[in-house]
Amino acid sequence: MILGSLMSNRYNAPFKKDIQLWVQKLSNSSEIIEKWLVVQNLWVYLEAVFVGGDIAKQLPKEAKRFSNIDKSWVKIMTRAHETSNVVNCCVGDETMGQLLPHLLEQLELCQKSLTGYLEKKRLVFPRFFFVSDPALLEILGQASDSHTIQAHLLNVFDNTKTVTFHEKSYDRIMQVNSREPETIDLEKPIMSTGKDEHWLGSLLNES
Repeated sequence: MILGSLMSNRYNAPFKKDIQLWVQKLSNSSEIIEKWLVVQNLWVYLEAVFVGGDIAKQLPKEAKRFSNIDKSWVKIMTRAHETSNVVNCCVGDETMGQLLPHLLEQLELCQKSLTGYLEKKRLVFPRFFFVSDPALLEILGQASDSHTIQAHLLNVFDNTKTVTFHEKSYDRIMQVNSREPETIDLEKPIMSTGKDEHWLGSLLNES
C-alpha cells in the first residue's frame, strides 16, 4: 500500500528507481512464498508416505525421487534458517526462483504415481473406494502389521468393528465382531498376510 502510494506520488522522481526496485522485490518475494507453501504442503503429505513404511518399498522409483527432493528441501530450509531477512532469502539470488518450481514438478510426479497406485488397489478391492486417500495410505503404509487394520474396518466393511486374531498365530483371523457386539466365527480362518487388498477380499467373502 505504501509503495503503491509512493509510485503514484508526483514528487517521487528522486526515489523512483528505488521504489520500483522494492515493488519488484516484494512482488517476487510474495510469489516465491506462495510457491514455497505449496511445495511445503505437498512435501509434508508425501514425506509420511515415502520415508519408511510399506508403500515406499512398493514404489521404489518414486521413493528414490522423493529422497532427492528431500535433500533439496533440506537445503532450502537450511538457507531460510541462516538468512533471517525474508526478501534476501527469497530474491537475494535466483536459487529459490529456480529450485521451487523444479521441486513442485517432481513432487507432482510423485503424487501422480501415488494416485495411480491407490487407484490400482481400489480396482482390486472396490471397498477401498469408501476410504479416503489419507486413510487408505495409512492402511497400506502399515500393511506389514495386519492388526493396524482394526481402526479402519468400519469404513471398509458393513458393521464389522473388529476382528479377533488367533492367540498364538499373529496373522490368523478367527472371528469378526460387529458394533452391537455380535461375533461370527469364520468357517475358514483368514491369514492376513501379503497384500491388504487380497486378504481383505478373502475376509469379505468368508464373512
